[in-house]
Amino acid sequence: MSEVGATAAEPPVDRASRRLGDYLRAHRSIYYYALAAVVVVLVLYPVGVLFTASVFSGQPGRLGHFTLEGYRPWLAAYDLVPIFINSVIYASARLALSLTLALLFAWAVARTNVPFRRTMMLLIPVPFFTPDLLTGISWLMLGNPQNGLINQFARDWFGIQGPVIDLYGWTGLIFHSTLSTTALMFLMLAEFFYSMDSSFEEASVTLGASKYRTIFTITLPMMSPAILATSVLIFASGLDSFENPLLFGNPGGVYVFANEIYRMLHYRHPPQYNGATALSVILILIMFSLVWLQWKKLGERRFTVISGKGYRPTRIALPGWVRWSIFGVFVVYFMLAIVIPLVQILASSFFPIFGIYNLEHLTLDNWRNVFKDQRAMNGLKNTVLFSTAAAAATVVIGGLIGYIRVRTRHWLGRQLELLAWLPWTLPGIVLGLALLWAWALPPAPFNLYGTATVIIIGFIVKGLPLGTATMQAAVHQVSGELEESSRVHGGRWLTTARLILIPLIRRGVLASFVIVFALAARDLTIPLLLYRGGTETITVALLYYFEEGMMSTLSVVAVIQLALVFALLAIERLTRGKEEED
Repeated sequence: MSEVGATAAEPPVDRASRRLGDYLRAHRSIYYYALAAVVVVLVLYPVGVLFTASVFSGQPGRLGHFTLEGYRPWLAAYDLVPIFINSVIYASARLALSLTLALLFAWAVARTNVPFRRTMMLLIPVPFFTPDLLTGISWLMLGNPQNGLINQFARDWFGIQGPVIDLYGWTGLIFHSTLSTTALMFLMLAEFFYSMDSSFEEASVTLGASKYRTIFTITLPMMSPAILATSVLIFASGLDSFENPLLFGNPGGVYVFANEIYRMLHYRHPPQYNGATALSVILILIMFSLVWLQWKKLGERRFTVISGKGYRPTRIALPGWVRWSIFGVFVVYFMLAIVIPLVQILASSFFPIFGIYNLEHLTLDNWRNVFKDQRAMNGLKNTVLFSTAAAAATVVIGGLIGYIRVRTRHWLGRQLELLAWLPWTLPGIVLGLALLWAWALPPAPFNLYGTATVIIIGFIVKGLPLGTATMQAAVHQVSGELEESSRVHGGRWLTTARLILIPLIRRGVLASFVIVFALAARDLTIPLLLYRGGTETITVALLYYFEEGMMSTLSVVAVIQLALVFALLAIERLTRGKEEED
C-alpha cells in the first residue's frame, strides 16, 4: 500500500523521467545505435557526398546537373597516366628507403646490443611528431637552387657558380619524405621485434647458422606479416602525401595525386571542382584496393611470433664495428631529420634577413613582431582551440567505440571499429575536399561552410583511427571483473565508468589525447581547404609566410608550433614515467 501511495504521490514528470531512465538502462543498444549514427555522419556522409559530387557539374553548395565530364580526362588516361606513374615512383622509393632504415633501427634497438639503444628508442620517433611542413621549409632554406644557404656558402667561399644542391623535384621529394616516414615505420615495427620469441633464432644458431643468416632466414620471414602490413599502409600514405609534393614537387614540375588535386582547386580559374572530385574518387578506389589486398594477403598467411611458453628476448652480440656503424647511421639520420632543420629554423628566427647570420644583426624584433601579427596569433589560438576540441571529442568517441568492441558482443562493435579506421584510407586532401562538399550542401543551421566547426570535425575524423585504437587498447587492459563487481554492488554504468574505468585507463586517455592533438596541430590539408578569414590555423599561416617570402616571421611561428607540440609530448611522457614509478 505504501509503494502504491508513494507512486501515486510521485509527480508525473519525475515518474516519466524514471521510467525513461529504466527503459534506456534495459535497452542499452539504443546508445550504440546513437553512437553509430554519429560516426556515420562524421565518416560515411562526407565520402558519400564526394562520390555523388563527382558526377555533377556544380561546386560546393550547389550540385548542378549530372555529368561524367569530370572523369573524361582521367579515364582517357592521357592525364592520369603521368600522375599515376609519378605517384607510384614516389611512394615506392619512399617506402624502400624508409623500410630499410626502419628495419635496421627496429632490429638493432630491440634485438641487439647496439650502444645507446634507449636513446635511439626515444629519439627515432621524434621526426614523426615534427610537422613535415616545418622541416621541409627549413630544408628548402638550405637547399633551394636560387638562394639556399648551402649554395650561397659554396658560391661565396669556393666560387662555385650554379647550385651544388637542388632540392626541387625528385631529389628533395624523396629525401625529405624518407626522413619522417622512417620514424613512423620504426614506431610500427619496433614492438613486433620486441615481442618476437627469440627461441626460433636461438635454435637456428644452435644448428650452425650464422647470426646474419638467421636474420634473413628466420627473423625477417617471421616478421613478414608485420612488414607487409606496414609496407602497404606506408605505400598507401605515399599516394596521399601532400606537404612534400607541394613544397618539393610543384617547383620541380613533379605532380602526384595530392598536389594535382590541390592545383586544380587553387591554381586554375575557375577552380575545377568536378575534375578534382573525380580524381579524388579514383584515388579513394586505389587506396581501398591496396587495403583489400593487404587484408587478403595477411588472411592467407599465419606466423606465430609469440609462443605459449614463457620466454625472454635475447640480444645478439654484434661485433664492435657493426654496433657503432649502426649507431653512426642513426646519428646521421637524426642530424638530417631533426637537428639541421631545427637549428636552421631557430637561427633564422633571431636575424632580420634570411641567410645573413652575422652576430651584429642578432635581434628579438622578429619575435616582437610576431606577437603583434594578427595572422600568427589567430593561427596559434585557433590551433590550440581546434586541436583541443578535436582531441577531447575523439577520446570520447574512440573510448565508446573501444568499450563496445571490447566489453560487449553487440554486432555494431566490429562495424564501428571498421568505420573508425575508414579515414586512414582517405588522403588528407581528399578528406578535406569531401568535408568541403558535405557541409556546404545542407541548409542552415546545418551548413557549416567556412566555420570553425567544420575544421574541428575534420580533425576528429582524421584522428579517429589512432585515437580509437589507443582507447581500445587501454580498455582491453582493464579486467571486466572490476566493472562487474561494481554493478553487483548497485553501481550504475556512468558511476562505474567515472570511479573505476576512467581512472584505470587515464594513461590511455592522455596518450590518445596527445596523439590526436599532435596530428591536428601539424595538419595542413584539412584547414587549408576548409578555412575562411579568421579560422586559419598555424600551419596555414606558415604556408602563407613561405609563399610570401617572409622567412623570419615564418621561423618564429615554426618555433612556437614546435614548442607547443613538444611541450604536450613532454607532459605525456613525464606523466607516464611518474605512473610507472608509482
